Amino acid sequence: MQPPPPPAPVHQNKSAEMLMNWKDSGAATKSDAEVNRLVRDVLLDPDFELEDLQGFNVARENKRSDAAEKKSPFLDSFQTASIDIDIPSGTKGVPPATFTVPGLLYRKLTAVIKAAFSSTLAPHFHLTPFKLFHVSSSGKKERVLSEVFNTDVYIEEHDRIQRAPLPPDEPDCRREKVVFGLMIWSDSTHLANFGTAKLWPIYSFFSGISKYIRNRPNSGACQHIAYIPSLPDSFQDFAASFCSKWGTQKKDLLAHCRRELIHGVWKFLLDDDFVHAHKYGMVVRCADGIERRVYPRFFTYSADYPEKVLLATIRDKGLCPCPRCLVLKTKLDQTGTKRDSNFRLQNARTYLFTHVQTARDAIYRLAVAVAGAVVNRLLKATSSVPTLNAFADKLGVDFNISRMLVVDLLHEFELGVWKALFTHLIRVLFAAASNGSLVAELDLRFRSMPTFGSSTIRRFATNASEMKKLAARDFEDLLQCSIPAFEGLLPEPYNAVVLTLLYRTAEWHAFAKLRLHTESTVQHLERLTTELGKLMREFRDTTQSAFATFELPKETGARQRRQTLSKGKEKAAPGNSSGKKPKNLNLSTYKWHALGDYVQAIRLFGGTDGFSTQVGEQAHRTIKRLYGTTNKRNAEHQIAKRVRRLEYANSALDAKQRLQNRTAKLQRKATEQGETSTEGDSDLRYHISASKNTPQDIFSTIRNNKGDPAYHLQDHLLGRLTKREFDGDMHEDFTDADRNSIRFIGGKIYSVQTCRIYYTSYDLQRQCDAVSPCAHPDIMLRSPVTEAGAEPYWYARVIGIYHANVWAENPAIIGGRTARRMDFLWVRWFGDEPGYRSGFRKARLPKIGFVESTDEFAFSFVDPANVIRGCHLIPAFNAGRSTELLPQSCSIARRLNPGDVDDWLNFYVNIFADRDMVMRYYGGGIGHLDNTPPRQGEAARDGQAQDVFMHDLEELEVDENDDNDDNDDDEVGADSEGYDYGENENENEDEDEDERSACSSDEEDSSGYASP
Repeated sequence: MQPPPPPAPVHQNKSAEMLMNWKDSGAATKSDAEVNRLVRDVLLDPDFELEDLQGFNVARENKRSDAAEKKSPFLDSFQTASIDIDIPSGTKGVPPATFTVPGLLYRKLTAVIKAAFSSTLAPHFHLTPFKLFHVSSSGKKERVLSEVFNTDVYIEEHDRIQRAPLPPDEPDCRREKVVFGLMIWSDSTHLANFGTAKLWPIYSFFSGISKYIRNRPNSGACQHIAYIPSLPDSFQDFAASFCSKWGTQKKDLLAHCRRELIHGVWKFLLDDDFVHAHKYGMVVRCADGIERRVYPRFFTYSADYPEKVLLATIRDKGLCPCPRCLVLKTKLDQTGTKRDSNFRLQNARTYLFTHVQTARDAIYRLAVAVAGAVVNRLLKATSSVPTLNAFADKLGVDFNISRMLVVDLLHEFELGVWKALFTHLIRVLFAAASNGSLVAELDLRFRSMPTFGSSTIRRFATNASEMKKLAARDFEDLLQCSIPAFEGLLPEPYNAVVLTLLYRTAEWHAFAKLRLHTESTVQHLERLTTELGKLMREFRDTTQSAFATFELPKETGARQRRQTLSKGKEKAAPGNSSGKKPKNLNLSTYKWHALGDYVQAIRLFGGTDGFSTQVGEQAHRTIKRLYGTTNKRNAEHQIAKRVRRLEYANSALDAKQRLQNRTAKLQRKATEQGETSTEGDSDLRYHISASKNTPQDIFSTIRNNKGDPAYHLQDHLLGRLTKREFDGDMHEDFTDADRNSIRFIGGKIYSVQTCRIYYTSYDLQRQCDAVSPCAHPDIMLRSPVTEAGAEPYWYARVIGIYHANVWAENPAIIGGRTARRMDFLWVRWFGDEPGYRSGFRKARLPKIGFVESTDEFAFSFVDPANVIRGCHLIPAFNAGRSTELLPQSCSIARRLNPGDVDDWLNFYVNIFADRDMVMRYYGGGIGHLDNTPPRQGEAARDGQAQDVFMHDLEELEVDENDDNDDNDDDEVGADSEGYDYGENENENEDEDEDERSACSSDEEDSSGYASP
């Protein structure tokens, strides 16, 4: 019997056939993008020689890479070490035993710092700090806070090291002294969805690199410093056999030894070389070839709350749970009050070295219990623990540990305060309608929510109320879209209370997450914190008295599983825990308390995106990806080797890319012919394809009927050709002769699908919104109406994108007989809702609705150059739908949802879709063409209002005596586990998934292309 013939080739040639067969077989990690990169960057490279691969072996080449890495002059390769920790004996007179924890993989900090100055990023280092100011169009000068190197902390440290002592062996050194600001991230993470494989990495970044470069995952700015080992399984056997009190103090001793381990690691990393450099500096040759004396300094340490507790050497859920101040647990809910703010300033946490040393002597020499009365008498009042803090021990007791432990927006707010508030709102809806009808309506509204941008607002595919496997970005999207979703679900006055609270919560989140702050935005955030604290406490008290709220089914199940686990299955008492328990909004948590520290953190270190734990979560992707390439045995060592290979490869590829870019630039200069560039041009307002694949005959549509779109098109083009200001194309003085002077070459206009709108964001980043009639059709334009009470923007829905080649037989048009291409958008206009009042003072979103189709100007044309950017319009679900706004036969106007036969009566403008959008309504965005507050109408309507949100820019106090240093422009491109952070407030075991997937989105966060 003959074997079956081989399958017929399906690809264009034999080479493509072989490549695709290789791609589709074997390991499943070969993505389409990577195969394209293999072909483009390797196989098609002119320097690639197939003969060079004769006898090629990956393992042999890996050994060569590892050998070359060990010969690095900076000695910054990974090394292996062990950490010794002392275990108390529990018996007086018996000295402690030393237990050796193996498996620490580390790189010397001083070697990493020296190597950084020879990296491809070294030319981007800011070695001298400066103050940055902005002068508005009204002449007002304001301090700008964005990067660490333009904050007072960096400036003060730079001034301090100028007075620092010189090393005894170089007393006459005259080298320039500079600060090397270290920003640290660490977080334990699971390496796989199944099994126990995990890694606890420490990452380091240099604060002198712009965060727009530093935060890009593939920038090479992230340095892996160490992988912290865990206590091995043999530890408990050793401790049980040695410590006489292990049986009664096991939990306390384990916690103590884990603290000893992490601080033992940091004591090891802060070796004598680093301590010497910290005190005297170290000489480093910088990228410009000049030797400088570099002083390493720790500025920020970003970690979640459980790790902050370890680093601050305080008790988890103690009397004073905050790592930055000594606020009592009973006062955690007072965030935003003046008394709370004053308390934070007057009672900052300091390290009690003497008390800690006394407690340690009692534990290790006198055999007192780790959590016994003697230790509690010394440390319990401040929630301190008997562990020598590595930073205080090595860098001096004056080292400010509390200031270094910065706020964490991702875990504290998005996965903390907002998640808790959203969960409680679901409880309230269940209490208001026990059959779940209100929750079902909420889920329906979220599923009907339109998307925005490439990944700014994503589709809510599942029931939002169930919160299944939601990442931090998903909770952020829920917050940004929550106001229309919750509107009208509760009766008054509770509906108004909820809408106001949601508005202020979204507003606080937006301002806390700004990448670039001015003094006015920082002051506004400070006022918002006060207002949000007041509203949240009122909401807690109101719902507690008006609604009988109980645990959600998910919370009940999680609580029962925890109780079973803690008591043991044989001892569990199902009868005591089977029912739902009453559950109210808990504000006595560290997460809620932390909101009061954001203003201070921004003033100290710039925008929160610069030190967000999201940066560390993104870095986890690399080690998780590399874990998949190991054989899972001794994975930590294999990951360390692969990290160094990856750094070398990225460095080589970056050097090659820079050479190619330089060559291409020289070639363009040599062959420049004066052609105007399209995409990438910093002055380009928009881009529409020149495709002529979809022509339309203009003659077949021209009628003498004024309602015909062609009539408006002629008016629109005439207005542009005669250089008239855009006013909605209400050109009543145009005659038919004027209109007929517009000639379309070939009698055609051409339809395309996408228009890209380019704009500069508030933080001076070049960004783009893709507008399409079938996907994201809504746009915003500056309103030409300037009277008091007028809204600052007009809104429209794009139903067609066109271009045409035209000329004009009209003497009033200069160069009219010259053919030119003209682009235009056919739009359906929105109008303001009569009698509705919106704005920051009213805490209400702008509300608009379609202009009725019977209106002469319900449809018209728009110059794409007049479009500011795309906007996110959310249906006003509570207002319902109507068939009266547009005839059912006019389906072309419903290209977004062609199956609809009616329209939503109203829409809300989602000003919280991203930070750039917020700043367009608040005003003062530095990157915006008109950065004055667009609130002339609001001030007239609400002139009598006197509240905490009166943010008139003229009332700001700015230090006019500060020097205004110039800022060199940076070359910027487009842009774990779960824990109970409060006092037993988190009963959701699925928090694990939330935090492990917190940053599983693309590297751009949820605010767009290079999200602000």
